[in-house]
Amino acid sequence: MFERFRRTPHVVLAVLALLGLMMPPAYSAPAAPTVVSVSVTGNAHIPTDRILSVVKTKIGDPFDAAVVQQDLRAIADLGFFADQAPPIIKQRPDGVAVTFRVIENPVVTSIRFEGDKSVSADTLLALMDTAPGQVFNIKTYQQDVLKINSYYDKIGFGGQLPSHVTDVNIGADGVLTLKIQEGLTVRNIIITPAPDADPLLANSIIIPALVTKPGTPYSEAQRDKDYEALKTLYEKYDLKLGDVEAGVDPTTIDQKAGTADVRYTISVLRVGAIEITGNTKTHDDVIRRELRLRPGNVVTDSGLRRDYDRLNNLGFFEKIDFQAKPGPDPKRPGLITVNWQVKEQRTGTATLGAGYSGGLTGTGLTGTLSYQQNNINGTGNGGSIRLERGARVSDASLSVTVPYLGKTEKTQKYSLGATLFTQQQTNFYPVYLACTSGTTSAVASSACPTSGPIPVTIVPTDPTTFQVVDGVVSTYKARSTGLSVSIGRRLTDVFRISAGANVQQVAASADLPSGYIFPTTQSVISLASPTSNTLLGADPNSPSAAVGVTAPSLAQIDSTHPYKVRSLLLGAGADSRDDVFNPRRGINLTVNDEVSTHSLGSDFNYQLITVDGAKFFPILRNATLGFHGRAGISTGAIPTNKLFIFSDQDLRGYSDPFYGTDILLGQMELRLPLTQDRKFAVVGFAESGGTRIRGGKSSSTDASGMTTTTFDLNRYSFHSDIGVGLRFDVPQLGLRTIRLDFAKGSQGTHTSFGIGQSF
Repeated sequence: MFERFRRTPHVVLAVLALLGLMMPPAYSAPAAPTVVSVSVTGNAHIPTDRILSVVKTKIGDPFDAAVVQQDLRAIADLGFFADQAPPIIKQRPDGVAVTFRVIENPVVTSIRFEGDKSVSADTLLALMDTAPGQVFNIKTYQQDVLKINSYYDKIGFGGQLPSHVTDVNIGADGVLTLKIQEGLTVRNIIITPAPDADPLLANSIIIPALVTKPGTPYSEAQRDKDYEALKTLYEKYDLKLGDVEAGVDPTTIDQKAGTADVRYTISVLRVGAIEITGNTKTHDDVIRRELRLRPGNVVTDSGLRRDYDRLNNLGFFEKIDFQAKPGPDPKRPGLITVNWQVKEQRTGTATLGAGYSGGLTGTGLTGTLSYQQNNINGTGNGGSIRLERGARVSDASLSVTVPYLGKTEKTQKYSLGATLFTQQQTNFYPVYLACTSGTTSAVASSACPTSGPIPVTIVPTDPTTFQVVDGVVSTYKARSTGLSVSIGRRLTDVFRISAGANVQQVAASADLPSGYIFPTTQSVISLASPTSNTLLGADPNSPSAAVGVTAPSLAQIDSTHPYKVRSLLLGAGADSRDDVFNPRRGINLTVNDEVSTHSLGSDFNYQLITVDGAKFFPILRNATLGFHGRAGISTGAIPTNKLFIFSDQDLRGYSDPFYGTDILLGQMELRLPLTQDRKFAVVGFAESGGTRIRGGKSSSTDASGMTTTTFDLNRYSFHSDIGVGLRFDVPQLGLRTIRLDFAKGSQGTHTSFGIGQSF
């Protein structure tokens, strides 16, 4: 049909030739004939008046061939006609008659589309002014094509084809068929490799995740879906998209086949620079050494969260936030600047005050003078000095911690800690009968003497059945002076090891009021001191005698002179907690080994191994479920001041402590925050702890002085409790997590107070 549209110039030439034959030679130059008639033939549906309205040849005007030529073009521009025959110009007596002959386009009976997949036929019809029942108009159709192209461009198919309507045909039956090519068909998918891009993931992972597939049309909408698919894919691998460019590769377009390759240029988000703002005291390098996302590193959610946790765990900042900003190189949008914004808080605490700790095991009225600084001059180093004096206590200590030694990456793997201390303390402990009174059902098989001192111990001879002697306490005095030094090394951000030394001089004694004695024994305990081969009963004030236990695991302490303790300290640990002050997830595991031998100049041969581990799980909306376990094992003969102890900080349902050469402890705690910032919470807990004296046997003494074994202390004796508690922070005092617990054990209820989480 388009061939017929192109015949109009030929018709004009024919008219000009005809007029040339009719015109006389130029030299005669007669006047132009007058137009006496103008008519149209061939039009079946388009009114003649509509056609003649564009014709400039009018009746009464001189005939002008040039004007007729313009009229032919004007009729063609109406768009209703497939072709025109040469006009008929007839001579009349009074002039000429002009008849325009047209070939009218068919009437459109229906409109069909081929190749439309993304856009429905109803949508395309709504875009067109051409409609069934109208004479097909080429001009209207051309505007329809522009509208269709514009729509396809608008929905994302732009820039691929000269026109999305590649062909049109109208049959004699009036069926108008438009062939649509929505976009180029994808031939291949190309992922731009490094160094021109930074996809990080392999093509075999990226391509299957794309919505675009070979053999499908490509569009901007498809590209947007691909971006979301890539974003989801990279988040699955804990990565972030930095920059994605996708589109048809113009060098691969095959217009004839309607195909092209689609290229994806993908770059993951990387750190271009680190900015730190808000710190007025803490040095930048102190903050930067904690960060693991550094320039050039790939940005991950876990990496940002871990860096946040590491800064928070320093305890230097009240608030921490980070912001991603455009990178230092605008030509590389895959690089960002990570801006860490911190708000510092007080890291030094000075204390001048008095306190009172009541009860038998309390320290009475004390005065305290101390200063602690966790961030000396903004270096991250810590130090503390503490002086305490009271009726029952006299303590002094000086500590220093250097978490990062040196300035180089190698030396900063090491840390240093040291404490110089002297302690003197007097405690009053309840005592238990070491014999059978007439009013108790104790297991001891020997009766209490009817006259003379009554035997008692500070550890029950039978942990399952015992009787506290009312109104009688043992005065336990202990003093120690020494130095402890430890050097640590970080193997990774989670794992660490340490080694150190402990040098102490210790002394202890235990006294009883008149009328009571610690039980005696005929067994000889091997001691480190040359004066140690004495009977246990030879020193009535010996802490070993006060324990009232015969065991090869307990070294005798002579109250008449001090002892030297020299030991090596070895440790290993793993800490992946998100918040060391109030964790929600992660583990904290430590293994410590203290070895004391004569070869080190120590008066004792022993080894103490402690394994302590906690695991935290986030549950519910904002709660934490924590599990904690501790095991302590000893070998050799240990002094009484090295016994493992469960206080009311470990078994919160008991006021009296439990001692052992070996211990087992298990705890479970559910922490439910009541505020959004998690600074106030309630907890529920259950715990059980067991102690034993390795190889130990408790004994009682009858009136005749004979000793009878009453209980095997080599077996673990367990004590359990359950309870609830409150947790709250007091940032004004620089205190995190003040703890108040109410628990019920086998002997009743008890309230305990502490600072810091229980584990």
